[in-house]
Amino acid sequence: MRPSARRADVADAPIRHARRKRRHTALGRAGITGLALVLFVGTGGALAYSEMQGNINRQDISSLLGNDRPSPAAPDDALEGRWLNILILGSDSRAGENDDGSGVGGMRSDTAMIAHISADRSRVELVSIPRDTLVDIPSCTLPNGTQTRPQSQAMFNSAFSMGGQSGDVGAAAACTIKTVEQLTGVFIDDFVVVDFAGFINMVDALGGVPMDVPEPINDPQADLHLQAGYQVLNGHDALGFARVRKSVGDGSDISRIGRQQELVAAIAREALGKNLLTDLPALYKFLDATTSTLTTGQTVGEIPTLAGLANSLRGLDAAGIAFATMPFDWAGARVVPADEADAMWEALRTDAPIDATLTGTGEAPPEPPTGEPAAGTPAASGVPGTAG
Repeated sequence: MRPSARRADVADAPIRHARRKRRHTALGRAGITGLALVLFVGTGGALAYSEMQGNINRQDISSLLGNDRPSPAAPDDALEGRWLNILILGSDSRAGENDDGSGVGGMRSDTAMIAHISADRSRVELVSIPRDTLVDIPSCTLPNGTQTRPQSQAMFNSAFSMGGQSGDVGAAAACTIKTVEQLTGVFIDDFVVVDFAGFINMVDALGGVPMDVPEPINDPQADLHLQAGYQVLNGHDALGFARVRKSVGDGSDISRIGRQQELVAAIAREALGKNLLTDLPALYKFLDATTSTLTTGQTVGEIPTLAGLANSLRGLDAAGIAFATMPFDWAGARVVPADEADAMWEALRTDAPIDATLTGTGEAPPEPPTGEPAAGTPAASGVPGTAG
């Protein structure tokens, strides 16, 4: 595909890259899609209720999760005044609309993050769990009632594959939720799974995303060919930018974290700037594209629930969106949770603000007034800061 065309009228000046005082922060393509649902359903939810609801593949996975779970923050039927933790997953399945001719089978969780929505709706914090994290995966229940074998020190993203070995996305999400809850002690209220096609559709529905690409990229594996400089990425190229790995940086999954984060921050700014809640035709187009390939749990996938949540978040701006990643230590080519990750999980369990490395503004957040690091900060954890 040819490089995306430059567009000089998008803004007066290029978007600045975020200061990278701490570089281990991630959010992949799934994060912005889930966040978009949370932020932009609102008043347009009734515009085409039946069609929008029909787009979303809602699955009840309660029987697959079992009873051995952390305590929820509040009763399940009371979203108002509750903080929420929603697991957002990006599937790299090549089935159906996602077929890229690669011949790759099965499905893996290409991106995973916990989206924390504060009880007062003033903050949306997204904490990424690197897919290469070595974790213990519990036994998971498959749709046919059989149990998988627990795994010790397995790659985190294999939980999605284990649960989804029959092709059931809900079961894949359930196994990942059980793994996350065992790892963090954080109750997961619900989940969102988005695939390649969903991400492309969402970006195209926005009219593309302005991005300052620091260097030319020519990566056949990601089908990405970009010139350096300020340009507007269409959905195809935005997905390639989020996926590209081997030809940029040190070629590791960790090294692309910063690129993914800056891309998502740019998408968030573009979406916030569209004023979708007051432009109903644009809102309809966006929702139709965004919901068409989603798989969710029973609660978050219900249009009235999304509309109410969006309404309560109507005062949120880009500065209220924060990105962080699990503090980790290197274990060869893999990573393991650092001891300081416990502080981050405690913050999510108690609705305390976490430290972030980037906000939706495209800038790093200001330092705490006292100079003390916030809960779960990578700076306090001794996490290496040199991975590309």
